[in-house]
Amino acid sequence: MKKIVIRIISVGILTASTSGAATTETVEQFFTGDTRLACEAILCLSSSQRPDECSASLSRYFNITRLKWSNTVKARRSFLNLCPTAKDVSANMPQLVEDIVNGAGRCNADYLNRTQRVQLKRKVCKGWDNSFISSSCNTETYYGIKNSLPNHCETYWGNNYTDVDIAAKYVGTMEQNGRWVPNKDFVTEQARWEQMHPPKQEEYPWLKR
Repeated sequence: MKKIVIRIISVGILTASTSGAATTETVEQFFTGDTRLACEAILCLSSSQRPDECSASLSRYFNITRLKWSNTVKARRSFLNLCPTAKDVSANMPQLVEDIVNGAGRCNADYLNRTQRVQLKRKVCKGWDNSFISSSCNTETYYGIKNSLPNHCETYWGNNYTDVDIAAKYVGTMEQNGRWVPNKDFVTEQARWEQMHPPKQEEYPWLKR
């Protein structure tokens, strides 16, 4: 499991480790104002763990909005870049910032379920004639939730500094009420979906004899 701990070891310098959970304690020891909030936001948006200490920085970050999404991304990027280490190329921090501004808030299960709806079609037949051929078939249009991810979510979740538990997973199938759920709930929700959608038994198998 990838988890990030970014600790300030001197003013303006962060080092990354792959064990433990994100913390904001040492950030407060060196920075104040928006600089501190920017560093905290990077920490909090890289981890699935969101302690109360994240509230102020996340509120500050997500309250940065513009009429156009592209301008929102620019403004949020500028905010995160207030953290001194955000431009540390040697630690690949600019890529982390880029993945955060494009993915954070747009890749959780609720957001994906709202925005990944797609139109599907299925053949529906009713009634059988004497030759056992359906006498009334039509194509029905319905909606499902797409089971593939937008590119920005793949890169956000796949960054070496983000906690794998921030990801969502797809339960079920597009054709049978599939949906995205938080990673931590996947096993339970998949079992529930399977219980509600048992494998269909083949109808009229004797016709194939």
